[in-house]
Amino acid sequence: MQDVVLTEEQSRIVAGALGPITVRDPRGNVVGQLEPKLTPEMIAELKRRAQSPGPRYTGEQVQARLRALQEEWDRTGGFDEKYMRAYLDRLNASDPGHMRPTDAAE
Repeated sequence: MQDVVLTEEQSRIVAGALGPITVRDPRGNVVGQLEPKLTPEMIAELKRRAQSPGPRYTGEQVQARLRALQEEWDRTGGFDEKYMRAYLDRLNASDPGHMRPTDAAE
């Protein structure tokens, strides 16, 4: 078996991961996946997070909002946080089943 030695930054990412880590080559191609070793502390943290109140969002919902924000950023040439929140409020009004950023931020 061959070893790959991680940089300090990579080691911190792996050590702090609560889920699988995709490993890619310099061109972005997937070369493997690492499964973190769950310590009792990590399990306790995952349980704490699962019990926390608040809204939950699917990855698809988050990606849709990020795409919409990127499209608006490209269209306008950039914006500040106030504009972003107003834009997201308009998106939410037109699609009430999606995220409500005021809930997520508070």
